[in-house]
Amino acid sequence: MPDRVHLRVVVPKNRNLSGWLYVELDGKPVTRMRVLARGSRGPGDTQFLENGNTPTGVYDGSVFQSTQNFPVESYGPWGAIRLKPLSGNAITAEKLFGRSGLLIHGGSLGGPGYWRGNGALRATYGCLRVSNSDMHTLLQLLVEDDSMGMSRATLPAVTVTIQD
Repeated sequence: MPDRVHLRVVVPKNRNLSGWLYVELDGKPVTRMRVLARGSRGPGDTQFLENGNTPTGVYDGSVFQSTQNFPVESYGPWGAIRLKPLSGNAITAEKLFGRSGLLIHGGSLGGPGYWRGNGALRATYGCLRVSNSDMHTLLQLLVEDDSMGMSRATLPAVTVTIQD
């Protein structure tokens, strides 16, 4: 059943640090990967600001989006999952502050001199960034792997929470 699959994203209050994206089946983790939910807006609670941190809440992750027409260093080669806000700060950020267009995607890692360190996940304009290899793994699990009962039309819900 497609509703048995869920992406649970747990990020620290300090969005300069990476969190975890868990792929869950029937509430049990199948795999996890590092994720960065930091926007380019700067420090603090910026989830309601343009280019701020990824807003917390629940999203519909049912739309796969090709990234072939986007810069590979920004979005990676494996496509993206579009995040449609459903509840929590995610829907408030969209309805009251115009935050939209958020994705789960890959992209190049930081190079020498990057403030988070060489090889670290880079900040976005508010999306959830995973490494290119993790994005490939995620899409193999969700889009191509029949063992998860998934198809391109039945990608899971996504929940973004702050770790206590």
